[in-house]
Formats: sequence, C-alpha cells, structure tokens
Amino acid sequence: MSEVNNQLYRGEETENLLKPIDNDNSLDGEGLARLLAEEKINKLKLIVENSIDVICLHHPKDGRYLFASPSTEKIMGYTSDNLKGKVPYDFIHPDHLPILIKNLSNSMNGANVASPEKLELLFRTKNNGYQWFEGYTKPIYNKRNEVVLLLSCTRNIQDRKLAEEEKKERESIQQNLLLSSALLEKKKAIFDKIEHKILELEPNVRKDLKSVLTYIRETLNFDENWEDFMIHFKKVNPDFYKNISGAYPCLSENDLKYLAFIKLGMTSSDISKTMVIKKESLRVIKTRLKKKLGLNSSQDLAEFVMRF
Repeated sequence: MSEVNNQLYRGEETENLLKPIDNDNSLDGEGLARLLAEEKINKLKLIVENSIDVICLHHPKDGRYLFASPSTEKIMGYTSDNLKGKVPYDFIHPDHLPILIKNLSNSMNGANVASPEKLELLFRTKNNGYQWFEGYTKPIYNKRNEVVLLLSCTRNIQDRKLAEEEKKERESIQQNLLLSSALLEKKKAIFDKIEHKILELEPNVRKDLKSVLTYIRETLNFDENWEDFMIHFKKVNPDFYKNISGAYPCLSENDLKYLAFIKLGMTSSDISKTMVIKKESLRVIKTRLKKKLGLNSSQDLAEFVMRF
C-alpha cells in the first residue's frame, strides 16, 4: 500500500504515538513503553484504529450501527457515514439472513456472553460484492444488568473459504479419479483374460469370436476412458505431466500412469489392485522407474513424485 493510502487509515491516537517516534529515531523499546504508559495515549483507541478486524457497536434494540472502526472502510469499503441508519441485515446475503437474525436476537436478550457464537456469513461489500466474513456479537451490560450496546467483531475470510472450497473440489475429483481408474483397470484385465481364452480356441471358432472381441473393445472404449481420467487428473494437478515429462522425456505412457497413481496418494496395495497386477510385478515396475528417474534404491519414489 502506498504512503498516501497509509495516511488515510492513521487515526488520532496513531498520530499521537507516531509523532514522537518520527521526531526521535533513537527511541528504543523502553522509550516506546513509556509513551504507551502515558495517559494521553488511548491504547484501546489505538488498537481499534489499527485492527484488521471490523469492530462495531450497535443499538441494542434494532442492531443499528452506532460506531464502526476505521478498518471498516479498508475491509468492507463503507465509511461510518455510509453505515448511519443501517443495520447488518441490510448487507447480509438473503440465504444467511435467518442465521444472523437469530444470533442478534440472542445477543439482544443477553445470550452469547461467555462464549459468543462465531458465524460465517456472506456480507455485501461496497466494491467487491458478497464476500465471506467470520464474526460474533456480544452484549454489553450496564450496572442494572441491562443490555445497553451490542459489540460485533468481524474479519474477512474470503481467501480462506475459497481455499477450502478448492480443497473440497480437489478431494472430490481425486476420489472420483481413484474410483474411475480402478474400474478402468479392472475392465481391461477382464477383457485381456477373455482375449487370452479366445486365443486358446480352435482357429475356426477363434475367427468368429474375435469379431465379438473387437465389438467389446470398441464398446468399452478404453482409450476414451483413460482420456477422461487424464482430463480430470489435470484439473487437480495441472502442471504434473508437463513438468515430469519435460524433466524425464524417456518416461512411457505406462510409466506416467503409474506415477499419476502415486501423485493421487495411492498406496502400493491400492495401485496393485487398480492395475490388477501382483505386488511382485509392481516392485519390478517401481525399480525400473527409479532407474529411469536416476534415483537410488534408498530414495523414496512417492516423495520424489510429490515434488512435481
């Protein structure tokens, strides 16, 4: 953020603290402690002015905004004037309105004191549409144990929510990949067994059955199924094949398939079941691959693959 923009969010107490610091570059930690201890610096106001959370005070009857911390403009885009006469309901996504109404009602009635309930809601910002915010409300009492104010503390969690949604999508795709790859390999194994049995038959019988075998192969369409697998795999790991093929152009399609299974986090047992091969055969494949990749016997193949 530029110096000009920083100045926009410097409040009165921030200026009171920074002036002596700007005037005395030699001020050490003890000197700063003395400055903060002076009564003329309102430390709570200083915290509010520099908080990354949105801290607001609301009317206890209807939730109207009475005060909004300076961070509100930076985080939500609204100034205190923008919020005058408004209530939180004006900015909440319709789907989340019942949740907020219940929460504020509890606060107005004196609940949410010891452990305020944290809510995750979509809030309409001034410049960026609806974004995810996490926050809570808490009642403030007078000496007669009456709720005189509501305090709300909110922070933007848009990046976190997007990351969570992306993670869920990746996990869902990965699970579907595991299932589809296992099914594909099992279909191929069954087909190979049928083909082997047909080749053991008499030539005249074999000729008629080979046309049926060709029809089965076309119907199952192994190549298209594998292409579908690759499309979804690349959604989860967009640069994997490009990076590892670029670094090791000697890798075959079967090599890349095996490495894809490792990248998905499959164990050797899972891979052997998926590829319908014995664990001994899998060990041979693994040893051959490690040689291609220039790894020694003690290096972990899975750990190596996860770097790509």
